[in-house]
Amino acid sequence: MYIFKKVFLSYKFIILMLILLALGAAVATFIENDYDAQTAKVLVYNALWYEVVMVLLTISLVGIIIKQKMYKKMGAFLFHLGFVFVLIGAGVTRYFGYEGVIHIRENMSENRVISEKSYFQIEVENKTFEHPLALGKIGDNSFKYIHKIDNKDLVVEYKDYKFKKTTNVENLFVTVSYDNKKQDLQINGGHGNLEPPAIFSVDGKDIKLSWGSKIIKLPFSIKLRDFQIQRYPGSKSASSYASEVTLLDDDTNFDYRIFMNNPLTYKGFKFFQSSYDRDEMGTILSVNKDPGKWPTYFAYFLLSLGFVLNFFTKRSRFERLRVFLIKNNLCIILPILFLFNTYANAQTNDYLDNFRKNTKEHSKSFAEIYVQDFNGRVKPMGTEAIDVLHKISSKDSMYNLSATQIMLGIFSDPKQWENIELIKIRNSKIKDILKLKKDKKYISFSFVFDKYGKYKLNKYIDEANEKMPSKRGTFDKDLIKLDERLNIYYLASIGIFYKIIPNSFDNSKKWFRPQEAINEYWLDDSIRSTLFKYKSALSKGIINNDWKEANEALDILKINQREIDSDILPSTYQTKIELLSNKLKIFPNLMGFYFLVGFVALLFAIVSIFSKKDFPKIKKMFFLLLFLGFVFHTLGLAMRWYVSGHAPWSDTYESLVYVGWSSILAGLVIFRKSLLSLASSSILGAIIMLVAHLNFISPQITPLVPVLKSYWLSIHVSVITASYGFLGFGAILAFLALILMIFKSKNNEEDINQQIRQLAAIIEMSLIIGISLLTVGNFVGGVWANESWGRYWGWDPKETWSFISIVVYTIVLHLRFIPKMNSIYIFLISSVVAFSSIIMTYFGVNFYLSGMHSYASGDKVPVPNFVYYVIAIVLVVSISAFFKKDVKVIK
Repeated sequence: MYIFKKVFLSYKFIILMLILLALGAAVATFIENDYDAQTAKVLVYNALWYEVVMVLLTISLVGIIIKQKMYKKMGAFLFHLGFVFVLIGAGVTRYFGYEGVIHIRENMSENRVISEKSYFQIEVENKTFEHPLALGKIGDNSFKYIHKIDNKDLVVEYKDYKFKKTTNVENLFVTVSYDNKKQDLQINGGHGNLEPPAIFSVDGKDIKLSWGSKIIKLPFSIKLRDFQIQRYPGSKSASSYASEVTLLDDDTNFDYRIFMNNPLTYKGFKFFQSSYDRDEMGTILSVNKDPGKWPTYFAYFLLSLGFVLNFFTKRSRFERLRVFLIKNNLCIILPILFLFNTYANAQTNDYLDNFRKNTKEHSKSFAEIYVQDFNGRVKPMGTEAIDVLHKISSKDSMYNLSATQIMLGIFSDPKQWENIELIKIRNSKIKDILKLKKDKKYISFSFVFDKYGKYKLNKYIDEANEKMPSKRGTFDKDLIKLDERLNIYYLASIGIFYKIIPNSFDNSKKWFRPQEAINEYWLDDSIRSTLFKYKSALSKGIINNDWKEANEALDILKINQREIDSDILPSTYQTKIELLSNKLKIFPNLMGFYFLVGFVALLFAIVSIFSKKDFPKIKKMFFLLLFLGFVFHTLGLAMRWYVSGHAPWSDTYESLVYVGWSSILAGLVIFRKSLLSLASSSILGAIIMLVAHLNFISPQITPLVPVLKSYWLSIHVSVITASYGFLGFGAILAFLALILMIFKSKNNEEDINQQIRQLAAIIEMSLIIGISLLTVGNFVGGVWANESWGRYWGWDPKETWSFISIVVYTIVLHLRFIPKMNSIYIFLISSVVAFSSIIMTYFGVNFYLSGMHSYASGDKVPVPNFVYYVIAIVLVVSISAFFKKDVKVIK
């Protein structure tokens, strides 16, 4: 009993189990990426060793709760108890529930479900023996089944397993023996497959052997009356799809509409809209029976309540840290420097001078006409112009011309604009090929073609495209980017981005560019003549500044849009807000503002440290400045929400902007009394905003896919991304503390140690808030997943790395319970390193692992060089700080 308490009821053991959980899950994501999800489940997620780790963790956690008398601290007690119920609920779901799919054609009834789990089935003389069997593409798959048939042993033993990447059907080879007869059989099947059985005949008996999914018969039937699909206007992308069904069960018949986030629940079964047949005449529904739902939901409730109460419970760790900071309100520093500059192209000529002056007013009206993009979104031309110009030049304006003026110029006279330098070029080797000066930053479209019309970069771009992404160097990548910019300009010059003409006879709401519509039979003659009139009137306006005819024609085109497709157009007020948002450029401007405020605040914090003086008025001024930026940040998010019609955290750009918002919130609300905290949160917000505006991240507003149209999504994403702000804040402050350690000396050791202790307290509080939000956000995501497609957790790489991040930060916050690990130095290093799990969750999964949250496909994108530099810097700082690591811990 002593050994049991000493080993199994210790924090060392719990942390060891957590490390095994995290490492196992991390390895499994790469196994899934290189092989498949089934192999990852066989080797890790569903493996006996992983289940043993979870069971031991549960037992230890219960023991620790009792041993530490956590019930005296209600917050900690509830969320630790919640984790126990999560594991219990997961076990009930796994062993007593099941998932599958049901396929129904229109006007047909069905009650057969194809199981999600695969089985090895033996059928003989109306008897069926079945064994759950999942095989991995690596590892030991051996098995042996023995059954008595007429008092004789039927033995089925594994021999081999083969699979092909080009097909889902897999081949299992077994050796079957019965009544002194032995035979090798090939069984076709595998996960998700229903294939004919292999037959072993002996003594007049046909023994049927099959491997794959099995048929589960429901105690009722579902009839599909009609399958319906709606698409985004002018696009093939599905906006939503639904199944009009009738449930048939003896005397109980009723109609129901199943669509994404609106499942049918009946007798413990839940049916979710999953997919559909290509001919759109059949539906595929996910089926789920989950007796573990309510224990799991109860666990989520306990966790959420516990995390909230933990912030207010007396004698909690969070409360002790808060009291410590109140008693030791000192200024601390964050030595992060950032240099940035802007470039303004000063190229001018007579045409541009005249064009700039004459088109200024008309371009404002041109910005208001609606255009349909490739995603089917209808938006003002002003927004489309910014999107296009940003893709070809990485700018929102050039030559003192707005993006709308430039698009108007390309629309009116594409030949003229082919000679204007709009296209960004950066690689010096490409410049050498084109015989350009090193300081040249923009080229014209016509410049890359010789006098015979031959593309000067043709040979080089072909060679770059033939290489795998992992083999491409900087030259290849920059060349492909330049080629993409040239192609986008070309598409603009032929009118691809000017789809302004709706078709009253097209039910799909597809719009057309003037060059397409002009010769179509369905185009009204008055609109056709208006198009000709507008094109010619543009030249008159640009040359003579006479815009009367052009304005009249443009007004007619706008009225035509409203009359034909008013139901898909944004409101007039939405359009004004969107154009105002384009003009204000809130998010790009906040990046520089945050850097400026943060950097100047940092300088005052440094002065405060060495002069040992506090600057309350200056601190208040910086607080007000940061609060002003936060107000505009919030306004920008609200405007984007209003314009897009959905919460502004549905894609990479929006979620990064939201993470930046949460990092500023952390500094203002939680740590506003520290000048360093204000400086660091401001700089962190600026860094995040900088990342959001990198070239590979698109700020475009795009339509939501059907599954994302859920209020659970808004809660799930908002809470999780908010956690990243707090966890990132903690990482930056931890890096600062390590640097402070390096600069300790005999003269300042006492002061610096106190600064580091205060910093460590702020970091720990920030991590507690961050992990609370991250955990609650993940469990809300579980509710969303369960309500959307019938399972809380599918071990998708994004989900898995989010789980790993929770485990990692749990370890970081509990290291202090191990005496030899209870060191501020270890805590600081672990706080910095832990953030790499968040980076992997947010970026790494998207580009290096495959899954439903992922953007990765085909060859992997090489790891950017700066990642290695960051790792090297952190390593050097950590080693340097080791020699001056003695700092008294916070109790």
